[in-house]
Amino acid sequence: MEAGDGAVSRDTRITALCLAALALLILGSSTSVTIAIAHGAPSFLRLPFKLMCHGIPHRCLTIFDTPMPICARCFGIYAGFLGGLILFPLFRRASELFMRIVLAIAAIPILADGLTQAIGLRESTNPLRMATGLTIGAAFGLWALTSIEIRARQRFAPS
Repeated sequence: MEAGDGAVSRDTRITALCLAALALLILGSSTSVTIAIAHGAPSFLRLPFKLMCHGIPHRCLTIFDTPMPICARCFGIYAGFLGGLILFPLFRRASELFMRIVLAIAAIPILADGLTQAIGLRESTNPLRMATGLTIGAAFGLWALTSIEIRARQRFAPS
């Protein structure tokens, strides 16, 4: 199937599968590491996650009273990103400009939460961190696939 016949392009499908695999790998491994540590595994298993998140314990979700190696916001971003990839077929005809606007609007809550916390006005909560992460992650996933799909449609469009 080519991108111009109403189906999602091959490029978009391949990209979606690769990005979904990456998000699932991060979510699954962080969950697995947390469960392993909760049951006696060494805590150095958390170290690879320091490359992608601060992992401050009180900002992390917990499993068996053990903090995950990624914070609630990062967990939300990866989970939301996965959700955005799953929701893409519903938005595949959206314009890239529309998705950029959605992404900009979705960034407002995470920016407000992060900035008000950074300047000391208040301390955020894990449910709020998770919600803002889910929002921006989903919007980013939708925007990424929309951009790829539009490029594929342009490539296959008659000259």
